[in-house]
Amino acid sequence: MTILEGRIKVTAPNWVPLTEIANILDYKSRWLTNRLKEWQVRQANKLEPEDRWAQGATVQFLGQSCVLKLQPHMDEVLWDAKEAALLVPSVGDPNHEQVRDRVHGFMQAQAKDILKERLDALSEKSGRGYSRFSITHARTRWGSCTQDGHIRLNWRLIQFSLAVIDYVVAHELAHLKAMDHSRSFWDEVATILPDYKAGQQGLKGVTFESVS
Repeated sequence: MTILEGRIKVTAPNWVPLTEIANILDYKSRWLTNRLKEWQVRQANKLEPEDRWAQGATVQFLGQSCVLKLQPHMDEVLWDAKEAALLVPSVGDPNHEQVRDRVHGFMQAQAKDILKERLDALSEKSGRGYSRFSITHARTRWGSCTQDGHIRLNWRLIQFSLAVIDYVVAHELAHLKAMDHSRSFWDEVATILPDYKAGQQGLKGVTFESVS
């Protein structure tokens, strides 16, 4: 199976029944979806900044591809979930840096609220309390946890689905019990978030260079 021009290409010997191929595709559906998303991100990042932050370009927000729509008569960035669009204020002829900064400002504000909300929800549900929370702009890790319970989460997580966000949150909460990545640590992650592997898969192969 390969991804070519945004499509998944499947090749198999003539003697393999179609039902078996369908079963394999069904089994690999989550993996295929993640690989396709990675391809889409790589393609988007091949664009020049002027194209990436212009009318009609797309960005990821909460795991959804959103079209940028420049709006001359707006005061703030709004997310139109129904239309899968981010409505971005534009005055005159904005350059790509202005559009990027407005989109990033919106995402960082949303991240502060939504990541805190997910952290509080999983903390309360699992009974794992933390001492402090803050947003980080780091380009090296998605999150961190100190021994005194200070959890930091990268604002860029807001571009991913809630499954990915919850995985990173559970990962950092688990460090309250184990600061390493031993078997007991992963057991703790599974206790906090039984389906953590779904979110973990969503981050595989994703680098900081591949996100906005």
